[in-house]
Formats: sequence, structure tokens, C-alpha cells
Amino acid sequence: MTPLRRRRRGDAGFSLAKHTVGNALVVCPEDRMSAEAQALAMSVAPDTEHEMVVVDLPAGLPVAAWDSVAALLPRRRRGVRLIIGGRSREATALTGQWLSERIGRTVVAPDGAIFRGAGGTLFVHSGKGSGWVKFRPGRAPEWDAKRYPRPSWDSGAVDAWATSSAGMADPIPGGAWIHPAAGDADLSGHWSQLVRGMPCQPDSLTIVLGCPGMPALSLDDVSRFWQRLDDDVRAKVRFVRYGPVAFPSGDTLGQALADLLDTRVVCYPGMPVGSPAVPAVYTVCEDGGLGWQPFAREVAYTPKSEPDFHVTPKLLSHRVPVEGIEQVSPATYWYTPDAVLEVVQSGLWMRPRQDPQNADAVRAEPWQNDVAILAFDATDKALSERMRLLAQDVLARLDPATRVRCRLVPASELGRGVVRVIGPARGELDTGADQPVWSATETVQLTAVLADSSTAADGPLAERSVTESAVVAKQVTESALDEGPAERTVAMTTVAAAPPGVASPAPAEKPAEKPAEKPAADSVAAAPEPPAVTGPASAMAIRLESSVGAGFDAPAPPVPPGKAPAATDQPAATPPKDETPPAPREQSVRRQPTPGQAASALAGHDLTQERAWLRKTLSRDFDTMAHSVSRILSEHPGFQGDARSSADVLADTVAVQLYLSGRGESIDQALRTAANGPHVPFARCVVSGLTRLPSHRGATIFTTSPTEPQWQLYRQRSLITDWSFIHALTEPSPDQLGDTDVLVWSMTARRTKLLEPGGDDQVDNRVVFVPGTSFKLLEMVEPGPDGTRGRILLRELAASEIDENGRVDARASLDELGLASLRRCIERWDAAQPKGTVGESAAARFSGMPGLVGEGDGR
Repeated sequence: MTPLRRRRRGDAGFSLAKHTVGNALVVCPEDRMSAEAQALAMSVAPDTEHEMVVVDLPAGLPVAAWDSVAALLPRRRRGVRLIIGGRSREATALTGQWLSERIGRTVVAPDGAIFRGAGGTLFVHSGKGSGWVKFRPGRAPEWDAKRYPRPSWDSGAVDAWATSSAGMADPIPGGAWIHPAAGDADLSGHWSQLVRGMPCQPDSLTIVLGCPGMPALSLDDVSRFWQRLDDDVRAKVRFVRYGPVAFPSGDTLGQALADLLDTRVVCYPGMPVGSPAVPAVYTVCEDGGLGWQPFAREVAYTPKSEPDFHVTPKLLSHRVPVEGIEQVSPATYWYTPDAVLEVVQSGLWMRPRQDPQNADAVRAEPWQNDVAILAFDATDKALSERMRLLAQDVLARLDPATRVRCRLVPASELGRGVVRVIGPARGELDTGADQPVWSATETVQLTAVLADSSTAADGPLAERSVTESAVVAKQVTESALDEGPAERTVAMTTVAAAPPGVASPAPAEKPAEKPAEKPAADSVAAAPEPPAVTGPASAMAIRLESSVGAGFDAPAPPVPPGKAPAATDQPAATPPKDETPPAPREQSVRRQPTPGQAASALAGHDLTQERAWLRKTLSRDFDTMAHSVSRILSEHPGFQGDARSSADVLADTVAVQLYLSGRGESIDQALRTAANGPHVPFARCVVSGLTRLPSHRGATIFTTSPTEPQWQLYRQRSLITDWSFIHALTEPSPDQLGDTDVLVWSMTARRTKLLEPGGDDQVDNRVVFVPGTSFKLLEMVEPGPDGTRGRILLRELAASEIDENGRVDARASLDELGLASLRRCIERWDAAQPKGTVGESAAARFSGMPGLVGEGDGR
């Protein structure tokens, strides 16, 4: 470790120093480097394209301290690979963007938990879409890789997704692990072993199949994963059997894969461990532990349909059996003038220099996970004893770990299904043998993976109010969902179009109209209170209220995208006897009420009923849109994600494209009222479809013209939750009008470019926040009388900032980083010419205030 003299005093009252440790530069308080940072810097592989920087600072430092960090970085043109110890993924993302703008260079930072792998690799994984992210000044962040150093096969296809209803593919540093679906507790130990033990090879993608102690993996799951890979990546695939796999009896796994995939496949006879450059291969025992180190390293199988098919697989690579022998042909070594030693799948074969008659049977004998075969030729009785003595000599020269596993076998016994062992009795491994650390019983707590699915919990659809559903059904279907004849509009309010869980209302006489209640002069003070919440959710809201401040109802605890909100019991507010409650569009400005489980767009159950209702309701329109959407899906296979059914993906995608059109505005209006109705199952399908689109991390913007009551409500609170969809842009557009810019630092907003409807509904650079997203108000400046533009700066709150009791952990450091990044974006956008198109019919989707509902909300 070489300390550098450069020092800089931070605003926190202590000096910062930088030290060169191994292949990295460590920035830390003077004389206070942590052991974790030192170990990481010493073990990480060198980066030829970026400066490797490990930042080891106490948590909770003000953003000004990062100016000191930036000043300590070398003044070079190369980019920076940043590793921040003890920080959340949200803090790292904000820091990466801020530092890139600050130093004017590319910054690569991890978006997720970092796992140290073999050979100095760093693997970043916290769920689907996580990994190393590249931040560049004036540009949107881009996903770079999951692994460092990045192998040639690393891509978004090698990520977490469900291969079937009973199968799952999880990324690991060396490639991917396809296994039966199970709970994290059942898999964490095995996953940790694969992360720590398997190296990341630059040009070999290792696919591990099965899990010890679990049901056999279907080859269909392997085939679906294979279809996701590009042709050039498939050539780099190496399969490893780790647990039970179901394939036809009489075949080997490699041959079954070759026949199923109809292409040449390559298998390891065991698990690669150790150095990424030249890893050692060890067979895998039934319990997941490592067996012996086979001499064969890579075996290739061709499908039986090929003209050049041969029953004997081809040995591609192997290790030298013993030192001091000369290779005379592929996998064959000279041992004595009358004998050669050949490497075969099952082990070694001592034979004469000419191939015996049973050569194919010996070479086709598959390897065994716990036994190494040392065969000797016995076809010629005159040479049999000679071959046996030479084989015993080889056995004595093997390393102890292999020798104890080795069995001496006559070659004539191979290929018959029964091997007569005449060598040493089977014994246990020598405890002093040189074996890698790979214990099947070791369990390491797996880092929690952030859920990214809208079907996280099971449960029936909640009952809905018949009368309320009938009213909302007619409003929504007439304005948003119906393009066909008037008869379809009527049908959608009756039996044929009733959403899941809603009884079909009987025709009723039109009630007598009553005069609407006149709004009070002070719209904020007179705004009706939202329905009372009882049970655990009520206590949660009270705790939030105390943390935000009085005067404005605290929002319900934010729900991560894909999670269902807690069920709430919300009785309807009782109006005065002689007065009728005002219609939602006539109410004063107020915050959005928290929806109950039945009215929430975040489903807490499987979406089978919602999708079936969507197909039946849209009928002909669904079929028409499905044709164009199917083409999009075929061109982007990654959109399938972890879905178990392509029909489900199609339904969700159609819902998203229909929602992005002008007809989707009615869905937003209904969601803000927290009312039940047919908009709910439709919105749930939209949420599911949006979560399959790529996310946007960085600044977003839209313009609006808030009314005075809206400004007053925003002055009284700092936390905002919106229960409808929020539309924003990744850069300003000249088509947007308004006197106030709303900038939001996004973590989960979804890019919709893939599914934009076109025409007047077309929007360039659109992103959409799903319902239930919460924000922190960072800064608010109202428009000036001299024409100065107003400004509202928000930061999206992450799920990790809200505990299980609903308390918000408002992190000042994240607020400061977000505020600084948004201000830099304002400066950059002010100096640039706005671009991007917002269609005329889509303009209204961007003009509202998050978290509010009522007259003047502009939406």
C-alpha cells in the first residue's frame, strides 16, 4: 500500500486522503481506512479503461464532502469506476451522476449489491436490471454490464427471469443458474457457493443446471433460456450439471441437450473453479459438494440428426495426467515404447499404441461424479498383465486427491453398465489433499432481491360496490375503451363487460338530479377530508403524519412497484342530511385519497381474471392491436422477462399501448378518486406491462401551471404519493406549455418508446411512474411577476427508505445529492435548445400536480 501525500480537508471537520492499494485508489478519512475497503482494493482486477476508485467514507456526510472527493481524483482523461462502501444503490446512482457532471468524465458505478468473485471479479446484482451503470455528463445513464471485468458474453439476456411456472434462471458471475423455482432460503447457500467459487471466464458462458436436493429440472427450461441468447453467445456456452435434470433414459445430459437444441453443445464434466484464465474443473457430488478433478475438461456433443454424428462425443480440452510424458496425438500421451496413456471422459485409459476393437465403447463411457476410472486394455491376454502393471504405475504417480478417487478397471468392462472395480477399495478424501473450499452444507445469507413483479401475493379479488361500479364503468368505457358501436358501450356496463369481482347491475331509473354543493371560498380549508382509515394502516398513517408535520394529511406508505398496498378498511364519508356530496370533478383541490385493496392499481394477486376481462371487453379492438404488438414482441424477446405465459405478456402490452393513447386519460382520472370500477383491472394490466419496460434513472421533467390552492397544499407538506400514473419527459420539449417546471429524480420510471402509439398521441422521451410511487419535495419556487418561471424539484423515494412500520427514513444526504443533480440538469437544459415532440392529444397527460386531485389539476 502506497500512501499519497495529497490531502484535503472536508467540510465535516476531518481530512480526506487517497492511497494506492493494489489496483485501486482508495479515498478515505486520513489514517482510518476500513479493512473491508483495503481487502476489496487488494483483490480487485485491474481496469485498463477507468480509474478504479474505492470511496470509504462514513455514512451521513453532506454533499459538500463529495467536492473534496472529486478534488482528490487524478486529473486524467480516463473515466472512473466508482465503488462506494456502505451506501445504498440509490445513493450510489445519485453520486455517480453527480460526480460525472462535477468532473466532466464518464463514471461507472454499481446499481445493486457488489459480490466479490474469484479472480478479482466484481458481480453486481440486486434483482433484474441491476448491474454496473455508466454515467456521462449531459446524457442519460446506461446499463453497462453485471460483471467486471466484463466478459464478451455479458448482456441483458443473462439476467434473472422465470423460464417456466416451475423454473427460474438467476445470474451468477460465471454465467447463469437454471434451477427449479423455490424460496430464497432454500437456494441462498447454493447461490452463494456459485458466486464465490465459479470464475467469470472472458469467453465462456457457464450455464449451471439443477439444484441438489430439489426436483429434476426440465430441459424445456434450458431450451427457453437458450432461445434468448444470440448465435455468437451460444457458441461460448458451457453446460454444467449441478443437480437433478430430467432427460431420456439411455442418453447422457450432453447428448439430450444436443438433440433438443439441434446444435452442437459443449459440457464441462464438473464445476469450473479458481482462476478465470485457466479454471480447474471438479465433478459435483449428489449433495452439491465437489468430487474429483477429471482429466477431461470440455466434451462436445453433436445431435443425432447430423450426418457426421458419432456415438462418441469429442474431447475438446483436458489436463495433463502426469508430469514428464509427451503428447503424441490429441489427448494421447506416450508412456512406454509399447503403450500410450489416453485421456477419456471417464478418466484414463492405458492401452497399446494401436486402437483396440472396443475403443469406441471406452471413449463413450461417461464420467462419474465421485469415481475416476483408470482403465487398462485386456483384449489381448498376452498384454493384459503388462497394461495392468503400467496402469498401477500411473495410479501411484497421480496426485493424492485424484488417486483416492481412482478405480482400476479392465477396459472390457466399460460400456456394459456394470464396472468391476479391481483397484483400491473406495476411501474418503485425504483431509490434507489440496481441494477447493466448496462445502454443500455452508449457508450464506443471500442479499435481498428487490421484487419487480405486479403479482407478488395471492388472494381473491375484493368485492366491489355494484352501484359505484356501474356508474364508473359507463364513464370509463364511453371515453376510454370503446371505439366500436354503441351496443358495445352498453354491453360493457352489463354482464359481458363486468370486471372481475363485480356483479352485473340491473337497469335502474335515473335518479332525480340534486343541486351540486357550492365549493367553499377557501378551497383548501374547506376540502373534504378523505375517508378515515382503521386498523394497522391507520397507525401507519399517524406515524407518517408526525414525521411530516401537521396541516396536511400524510400519504399512505409508498409501495414499491409491483407490490400491493396494505388492505385498508375505508367506509364512505357520511354527507350532511340535506346535501349531496359533490362529484369528483367539482370538488375542491385535495390530496388523492389512499385506495383500498379493491380500488388499487397494484394487484395483490394473480392477474389471470383481469387479463381475461381485458380480452373479452376489448374484443375486436384487442385482436386488432395484438397483431402490431406481437410484431414488437417478436423483435424484442427481452420484453418477455420473467412471465410464465406469452399470452399474459401480450395482454399486458396491449393494455400499455392503449393506455398511452389519448383514451388512457380517463383511467388516470378514475384512479385519483380511489373509486372501484372497470378501470382497476385495466390499470393493473398496464402496471404489469410497464414493469417489463426498461427503467430510467436520472432527471425527468414536465411543465404545468399550478393554481394557488395547489401551491398552498405543496407548501404544507414534503412527502407526496400519487396513486395514478405520472407522465414525464427525460428532457424538455418545446411543445409543453406552463409557467412552472416540475423536475423529478427518477429511480423506477419506465421508458415507453417501445410502445408509443404514434400520431397525435406520440411522445418522444416519455417515461411513466406507476401508481403508488412516493416523492420527497426538495425545492419549490413559485413563478415571479416578472415572468420568472416557477420550479418544483422532487426526488423519488426508494422502497428501502420506508420501513415495515411505514416510517420514512428521509436521508438528507440523498436529498442533497438529488438536489445538486437536478440543479445541474436545469443549468444544462437552460443552455440547450428544447427538442422532442409531445403530441397534441397527449399534452394534457403532463400538466398535473403529483398527489393531488380536484378542479384545476389540469389532467
